[in-house]
Amino acid sequence: MEPMKLEQGQIWKQGENYIRIVEWARLSIEYKVMKDPISKLGTLHKTTKKEFCRLLKGAVLLKPEGLSAAVPAEVDEEEFSAELEMVISQSIAADLRCILDGANDGDSDSVLEAHARLKDAVSTTDLPLLLDALKSPDNNFWSRELIGELVAKTGGSDCLAELLEALAAGVAEGHDNDGLQSSLIMLAEGEPEKCRRKLTELMAGPNFKNQEAATWLLTFIP
Repeated sequence: MEPMKLEQGQIWKQGENYIRIVEWARLSIEYKVMKDPISKLGTLHKTTKKEFCRLLKGAVLLKPEGLSAAVPAEVDEEEFSAELEMVISQSIAADLRCILDGANDGDSDSVLEAHARLKDAVSTTDLPLLLDALKSPDNNFWSRELIGELVAKTGGSDCLAELLEALAAGVAEGHDNDGLQSSLIMLAEGEPEKCRRKLTELMAGPNFKNQEAATWLLTFIP
């Protein structure tokens, strides 16, 4: 069976509602929620591609020729679920690339919009993408701080090694790292015991290079 593709004009049944894809754009989706797919009366909504894909989980696609009877098309749930996750990952990767490129190009509006979308959408399953972006050589101090905030929010104290390394990179470039320092302090105050254990573990390691930063962060643990 061919993997199911999301396309403009499709109608999906989600519980008692019908969801019609009105416009499938690069980063956003406009869709209509209806009670009756024949009358087409309903309310328009706009959201990010990744949030729309999550909305569709559990929904069934209707055959165009059978809408009056609300006949679902045959969908391989495992394949379709995998495709939804791929679309979500692609959208998150696109927003991360927008932050990296926009921060270097001075496109602050695009950077802040992408960051706001990611704050609402990322989860622990997206952590590998976030960590790759945090370590990207394309970072400057601003993109590193914004992505670091997302890593701290999503991965918590488990990502202290990567966050302290990002902090060290900013210091080496001559920046004060206010934003990244704030993210680390919030992490120390929000997960005190977990943060203490992780810092102690890191500082005991023979190859840990950020002892001074780790000692500084320990002072913020209640």
